[in-house]
Amino acid sequence: MMKKYYLLFCLFFSWQINAQWSSVEIPTKASFRALKSWRNHIWAGGTQGTVGHSVDGGNTWKFQQVPGAERLDFRDLAIQSEDKVLLMSAGPSEEGKASIWQTRDGGNTWEIIFEKKEPGYFFDCLQWDVKKNQGWLLADPINQKLVLFQLSNDVFTPIDFAKAPLLQAKEAFFAASGSSLLTQGNKLVLVGGGGTLARIYMREGKAQKWIYKETAIPTGEAKGYFSIGAKNKRQYWAAGGDYRKLNESTIPILTTKDGGMHWQPLAETPAFYMEKVIWAKPYWIVSGPSQSAAYDEKKKIWQNLGPSSYHNIIHVGKDIWGIGAKGQLGKISLSSIDQLFLTEK
Repeated sequence: MMKKYYLLFCLFFSWQINAQWSSVEIPTKASFRALKSWRNHIWAGGTQGTVGHSVDGGNTWKFQQVPGAERLDFRDLAIQSEDKVLLMSAGPSEEGKASIWQTRDGGNTWEIIFEKKEPGYFFDCLQWDVKKNQGWLLADPINQKLVLFQLSNDVFTPIDFAKAPLLQAKEAFFAASGSSLLTQGNKLVLVGGGGTLARIYMREGKAQKWIYKETAIPTGEAKGYFSIGAKNKRQYWAAGGDYRKLNESTIPILTTKDGGMHWQPLAETPAFYMEKVIWAKPYWIVSGPSQSAAYDEKKKIWQNLGPSSYHNIIHVGKDIWGIGAKGQLGKISLSSIDQLFLTEK
């Protein structure tokens, strides 16, 4: 029997001072990084094996603790259907924490369907393609080689990277917001950091050949690109920074208009560490644990959305939802963002 923590039918919203975000009070201090949606379903995952679920686009929420997962940190998740969801416990594997959990009944029961116990594994990102009925699990490199698993019929198959390029020393990916891997059909795009210079790794087409695009942007320990978002099949943004410097802009946002073949720094990058970037028409929106901002491509201007504590954000209907440390949950409407740009002289 699932250990139930709490069920919220009525949520209390309180406006933050001088900001557009409305915070949602929930009776947990767990820290959350996993956040995804499908239709009206929103799922969240966090520390102490905590899972949140809304079936109505965020109007009501249910939170619970997965039995046996009290020591785990669910850094990412994947929604397979209305009833099937995967939770990713990042690791490390030598502590028995690199595992994938699944529910087939909407969260009533959970079981481990994949885990790694040998040393060296740390999971970063979990993606699922509902149309193709397949998924991908990205992990930190081992011996400077990419580590990626393909998921089909609940079976995780390691990809052979014998002919793939070696990564830089100390280069890895970040288990921050579950968005270091972008999937579009047969195309995969990876962003990370830790090495000497920022690289973007890509696989495209039936040949499944891996290439990388090296930039002139220095990265290093705790520094690099934490998130990649897509406007369409050709236009992407990559955002990040240094997670030790929350209110500094240490690297520029990178943009591409040709599917990742060429990347250019954005002329202006907000001065804070960014853990997630999304496209929510007509804006690019970035968020980190200190603040968030929106960018209007036509006007080429930014609007700060005020102080916020959100490691992860998603677009659901007419709202942007965010989740973060110490039980921080909130939303901001696209209409309120519209008003910010309308008042811009």
